[in-house]
Amino acid sequence: MKTKLNAVSLAVATTIAIASSAALAQSQEQTQLERVVVTGSAIKRIAAEGSLPVQTVTRAEIERSGVTSVTELMQNLSSVQGGITEGDTVGGGGGGQATVSIHNLGGDRTLVLLNGRRLIGEAGGAVDLNMIPLSIIDRVEVLTDGASALYGSDAVGGVVNFITRTNSTKINLSAFWSQPQESGGKERSASISGGFGDLERDGFNVMAALSMDKRDQLSANQRDFSKSGVIPFNYKGKAFTFFNGSGSTIPGNVAVPYITKDENGRDIIDYELRNPYLAQNGECAPQHVQSGAACAFDYASTVQAFPDRKRTNLFGSGSVKLGEHVLRADLLLGKTKTSGKIAAVPGSISVDASGPFASYLAAVGYTPAYLQSLVDAGFGADVSASDPASVAYRAFDLGNRTSIFERDTKGLWLSLEGQLAGWDYTATTGYQRAKVEESNTGYPLAKAFGNLLRGGLWNPFVLPGQQSDAAKAAARDIMISGIYSTETSTMVNADFRASREVFKAPGGAAYLAVGASAQKEEVKDDPGAVALGHGGPNGDDQRFGDSTVAVPYKAHRYTAGAFAELIVPVLKNLEVTGGIRYDDYHNVASATNGKLSFKYTPMPELLIRGSVGTGFRAPTLRQLYRPLQEFGVTAEQYDCSPEMRAMATSLGALCQPGKKQYNVFTGGNTQVKPEESKQATIGFRVEPTSTFSFGADYWWVGIDKTFGSVDENEAFKNVNKYSNLWLVYTDPVTGQKYLAYNGSTTNLGKSFNSGVDFDVTGRFSTPFGRLTSNVRATYMLTSKNQLLPGEEYFSTIADNHPSIGEVTFRWKGQWTNTLVAGNWAHTANINFQSGYKDFPTTLDSDDGTLVNEVVRLKVKPYTTLDWQTAYTWNKQLTVALGIKNVFDKDPPLSLRANGGHMLGFDYRYYSPMGRTFQVKASYDF
Repeated sequence: MKTKLNAVSLAVATTIAIASSAALAQSQEQTQLERVVVTGSAIKRIAAEGSLPVQTVTRAEIERSGVTSVTELMQNLSSVQGGITEGDTVGGGGGGQATVSIHNLGGDRTLVLLNGRRLIGEAGGAVDLNMIPLSIIDRVEVLTDGASALYGSDAVGGVVNFITRTNSTKINLSAFWSQPQESGGKERSASISGGFGDLERDGFNVMAALSMDKRDQLSANQRDFSKSGVIPFNYKGKAFTFFNGSGSTIPGNVAVPYITKDENGRDIIDYELRNPYLAQNGECAPQHVQSGAACAFDYASTVQAFPDRKRTNLFGSGSVKLGEHVLRADLLLGKTKTSGKIAAVPGSISVDASGPFASYLAAVGYTPAYLQSLVDAGFGADVSASDPASVAYRAFDLGNRTSIFERDTKGLWLSLEGQLAGWDYTATTGYQRAKVEESNTGYPLAKAFGNLLRGGLWNPFVLPGQQSDAAKAAARDIMISGIYSTETSTMVNADFRASREVFKAPGGAAYLAVGASAQKEEVKDDPGAVALGHGGPNGDDQRFGDSTVAVPYKAHRYTAGAFAELIVPVLKNLEVTGGIRYDDYHNVASATNGKLSFKYTPMPELLIRGSVGTGFRAPTLRQLYRPLQEFGVTAEQYDCSPEMRAMATSLGALCQPGKKQYNVFTGGNTQVKPEESKQATIGFRVEPTSTFSFGADYWWVGIDKTFGSVDENEAFKNVNKYSNLWLVYTDPVTGQKYLAYNGSTTNLGKSFNSGVDFDVTGRFSTPFGRLTSNVRATYMLTSKNQLLPGEEYFSTIADNHPSIGEVTFRWKGQWTNTLVAGNWAHTANINFQSGYKDFPTTLDSDDGTLVNEVVRLKVKPYTTLDWQTAYTWNKQLTVALGIKNVFDKDPPLSLRANGGHMLGFDYRYYSPMGRTFQVKASYDF
């Protein structure tokens, strides 16, 4: 791909080139003030408000917030929306990770740094926040503006920089305990940190921090709002009942062929699900709901509402002075184990109509004689008298499907910094590795389980708990175990940066920074024997209910980049900054991006700032090179529409019988082009007194060639519009071919997002102590996306839009009030976010007066109060007591069912924990 030099880049490049020439002849002055690097700039200078909007969260704010992890800390920030949450582990594809997304632009568009160094993401994607221990963080700087001109790819949405404590000599012990008022979700943690040696006095410093935490699972049936998929509610003055059940049941549903008409009035064979238990008993089994002649399983009552987690992190840092230079080594080790539990495994099984279970099939009319009647009616091409029945079954007696994700992260960095020939420089090299192992329980081997069924040992038509002891013993012998798959990502990089004063401008000293970097990324996916379809004694089996046959792959790429940045005080009160960066992703793309920004202070109490720039995001290794393979099933269940039936026929396949989930394929695409973006900001800060400050920044981001896949709901509604997204899935047990959906990565259309970030801080003396009140909030103005270039835009502002599948909250923020009186500190955090239109669903009212009504609930605004009181003895021992969600507010009702397996609330935006009590103790030696 050819490099594009846009107008911003050209202007910046010209300015920096002139400045670089001037620097060669300019004498330098040494400043006596301490200078630091602020996120969004490579120039070491006196810390102050800059030309870019950077939100800082201090250690004191972290302590008073009551958060228990970096993940929770990020999710509470007003500028953070979207990303992968821990709840995604429960059937949502999260794999045990949690990511941060600025302004709902996505975790892949938010660059995450540790002490200014890029952290590794899985297969080059978003960074898992679990790898960062909260105990080591001194502050967090959040740049809410694109920064590709400095950092390169992934900084389209902004940058989150976690900055650790430095040169510390104190030892700290901390312990934490958290317990929801209702059962489930208990959490406890402990950490120890310490250091010795003063870098300035002793010439060295060594620090280390170890933290461990554990959280118990929270089951969906432990909360009233999530305990069942049967949800009664009122809408438009009428009573409705929402139910999202599964056609895979226990006892199983039988797919019975029958003659019907197609859209052209011709006779065709279709299939209807019928339940033998219902036919014999006049009602469905417990935990089921009748649906015509079939039953539907209430799977939501059996899943987790929030996953369990066990985590250990170790961070170590050592620094030594070498004259005017400092050599530093940092080590980060992290292990996280997360389990996501969903309903017992469903799957299609074949049952001989003349075999041991013939009486159950006969109860729903599936007999050889009936099949022969269809043959006699001229449908011999579709059925035969000897066809086995396809039964949609759920192996409830084998327990929940559990996916166990063990994440092992390692990072080692060596850096040398100091001054050389008048330049402040930093040279860093690093190695990082992220390894993810997935193990499963609750799955039998598919062919081996089929043999139990065909032999009559395992009966798919009896209630849970009614299998014979011999059947249970045989099933235990065919359950899968061990590592199902392993993915390992590595990154090796080197980075050099230098800055110095280069000339005297009318407003003061101008500074120039230059730098270069090189990086190698690699990903290796190593599926286990079962994932490869090589399980079982004969090496030809896979897990039941999931026909996925993984395809191993290995890919790597090299990246090189160079940048320059110049800060010029044009006047005493006007500073202009320009930056330009060139990146080359070998065999993928190259890009040049630039940025111009300014800071204007017409008076000491007022600052005005703004920026304009360009950015890009390179596709990840997974998005480029992952082979096409099966990837589970759709989140929702779909009836076969005429368009779906026609598409299936054209591919030599069938629709799934009844209303069911469809298999999904996904893979990489080497033809994917990088995203290209443009950004702009304008804002101000005013501080008339030392006790009051107010600031607001308007931001705008436009992205072209966005990565993604067409939302499944949109694709199934418009089959012919997305005719290239359909494939054939072959059931490994029955051999039947069914229509399947291709969700592989591709370039979609454009997206435009804008909003305002603002904060207000007041400090007051009261009769009860010193009160600090702070509001941080984000107001979203636009968030619209295009699925196909040149076609319509869909807005997600306050709308869980069915074509996009996510929400952008109009308002999100936090109001923090801290009252300090002597050794006491009381903090009240009010968290708030606005409401939105829920995902649409079509229902009939309970009294039948409203038929096929499209129901879109108004999800109400949500506000919670968290309280913490801390007392400090002798500046060493601090004990804090807190309550989260003081008023025990339940998540608002949502009928969304196109995501994880939890129903009744949207786990992406609300916690199911409820009122939670916390105790924390910290002791400094």
